[in-house]
Amino acid sequence: MIKEIFVLRSIGCLSIVLLHSIYIGIQTETIREMGELSAIFFDSIQMILYYGTPMFIFISEFLIAYSYRNRELPNYFLKKRLRFILVPFFVMGVFYALPFFSGGMQEGFNKILMNIFIGDYHGYFILIIFQFYLFHFLFHSKLKKWPPKIVLLVSFLINAAYLMFFNFTSPPEAWTIGPYIWERFYWLPMFGWVFYFTVGYYAGTNFESFSKFIYKYRYLFIIGPILTSILMLTLYHSGSLAVHSSKRTDILIHTIMCIFFLFYMTSRMKELPFFLEYVSRFSFGIYLLHYFYIFLFDFFYQLQPFTIGFLYIIVLFVFSLSASIATIIIVNKWKYGFLLIGQIGAPYSPPKKQALKR
Repeated sequence: MIKEIFVLRSIGCLSIVLLHSIYIGIQTETIREMGELSAIFFDSIQMILYYGTPMFIFISEFLIAYSYRNRELPNYFLKKRLRFILVPFFVMGVFYALPFFSGGMQEGFNKILMNIFIGDYHGYFILIIFQFYLFHFLFHSKLKKWPPKIVLLVSFLINAAYLMFFNFTSPPEAWTIGPYIWERFYWLPMFGWVFYFTVGYYAGTNFESFSKFIYKYRYLFIIGPILTSILMLTLYHSGSLAVHSSKRTDILIHTIMCIFFLFYMTSRMKELPFFLEYVSRFSFGIYLLHYFYIFLFDFFYQLQPFTIGFLYIIVLFVFSLSASIATIIIVNKWKYGFLLIGQIGAPYSPPKKQALKR
């Protein structure tokens, strides 16, 4: 087990819950009630936290590349992931479509199909992950032979060009589905995430060399997230790049800097913090469930609203995180609970020998 991955998974998960809490909190508590400066501050925090989703692309591929770097992929490689990851995605896709049945049976079933086949809810990330599972399964032998620097450069250019196209262009007026493609569907193809995949692949395959690289350039990676955050906020607040999602072009560098920073800081830890280790074990279920509890709390809050300003964001965050973990524990007491909400991960067990040598 690699403790850095536990921290990355936990921080990524917490970041996603917090940014969604901010998103709903800012809408509920109006800028006037919250205070304009407070709203701008949390809006900026939300922008910085967008590294959370792409970080999971890196984590997913890192784990596969590291686990199978000295052995062949087993025959059950895809089957296992279909069972433990894709089935819960389908279940939650149906679950999040249930409110749409209030508009009629057709609207409800249409929403189910959209959720499952094109990821029309926040679980879309799972469909992206499965594209990379398949890509790894088909091309991992070639990736081992190709020059890493070339692959990383090409994947970065493809990723950046793809995001820039949708960030800086508008859909053709003749396309009736154009707005949907530009606003959401372009998130789904792997081209918008491929750089995180290749970085994760080579970091996992060459873990020892990657660790030495992180240590060698540690000062750059310590200051890196600060610089990329300043760059993102400058572009965003100036209107130069107004996209408000994890599909911004500049998020490519920001995410990598945050990953490398967390890798270095965690490598210096003698012990893994209990809270981060605990959240990491529940991260998949939290990712699927937290938005439901955010919406649920906000629904009841709207019935009898009272102004609490930015504290509402904290309440949403704590409630959705706690309720998600409690639900995961309860559901997994059932033998087949993992099919609904995913498994609870194994606890961290420190290696007997230090894996990294400085």
